[in-house]
Amino acid sequence: MTGAPEAEPARGAGPRAAPGRPVKVAHVVLSLNVGGLERVVLRLLERTSRERFAPVVCALQEPGALADELARLGVPLVVLSRKPGLDPGLPVRLAAWLRREGIRLVHTHNPGPHLYGALAASLARAASFGGGGGGPRVIHTKHGRNYPKQKRKVLVNRLAAALTDRVVAVSDDTRAVVLEVERVDPAKVVTILNGVDPEVFRPGDARAARARLGVRDAGYHVGCVARLSPEKDHATLLTAFARLREVRPDAHLTVVGDGPVRPALEQQAARLGLGGAVLFTGTRGDVAELLPAFDVFALASLTEGISLTLIEAASAGLPIVATRVGGNPEIVKEGETGLLVSPGSPEPLAAALEAIAVRDDRAEVGMRGRARVIERFGIDRMVRAYEDLYAEVLRG
Repeated sequence: MTGAPEAEPARGAGPRAAPGRPVKVAHVVLSLNVGGLERVVLRLLERTSRERFAPVVCALQEPGALADELARLGVPLVVLSRKPGLDPGLPVRLAAWLRREGIRLVHTHNPGPHLYGALAASLARAASFGGGGGGPRVIHTKHGRNYPKQKRKVLVNRLAAALTDRVVAVSDDTRAVVLEVERVDPAKVVTILNGVDPEVFRPGDARAARARLGVRDAGYHVGCVARLSPEKDHATLLTAFARLREVRPDAHLTVVGDGPVRPALEQQAARLGLGGAVLFTGTRGDVAELLPAFDVFALASLTEGISLTLIEAASAGLPIVATRVGGNPEIVKEGETGLLVSPGSPEPLAAALEAIAVRDDRAEVGMRGRARVIERFGIDRMVRAYEDLYAEVLRG
């Protein structure tokens, strides 16, 4: 175990915070590697009221590439180094840490942390029984659909939810999975949409953004920001882009992100003869500054909870072409802020990208998307909703 110092709580005090002190909240994650879930956690940490709550991050596997951000935010980090596969000792170690640190609220993210965190909180509550404190409560945020067709994983999620005070769905689609597939008690389920800062993700100077990327100013620019992993289906996007190039030879595609399928995608781009028409940038920390370089934002995902990159792109005033999966239709209003297509189908995706290219009102399409973000997906709205939920669960 590394990170925050271990301090024994006062005898008989249990996990309750002293009067007037902020409540300790532990965010339990696998790691803080680059991804939408991790960025949501960091934004929540950045804006949560420190007068009311004192956050700490517990990574079950490793710190992750984004862990350095915690130092800037003044948030402690502990790493519990989970053993490969099922680690039956981890809930015991985590429960002991929760007790030592006086954690009153456990906020888990993703199925593994949910199971281990909920079990650990139950153990900590049992150890606190009769000791003057009720032990930590549990909130879980379900950031994606989490394999609703795999019965074993559904049962594990259902077990973890039974030990949890509230389950937060990040979209209506995710909420439907929680209620209809995992059969969680509806009284426990809350919907809190992911949020972004529209003052950070906003329209900007396209020419300056393209210079930042090192791409030509002229032409029709398609952009995608997503981890290079199979579920994002960049392979279909590349095939669709090749077909778009047959009618729009001035088209250029920028792919921002990294991941395990990058070598295969680069080989595919070469086989398709895309040459200098596709740029793979790798992971970038300046996405907000790069988005204005694009004329349209494309996402070919096979599955989504609710895509943070789609919300960011819409906030930047970009029209969107995305697959009709998960929470994407809750971000993109068909025909008004972009176009939705079936997943895994290059032809409709190429046709939609071409349709956006020839729209006279392309800028207005993007600005309608930005207005929708400001109305529904603002970061302050998200943080307030979580703070109110924390307070409600702690009162219970």
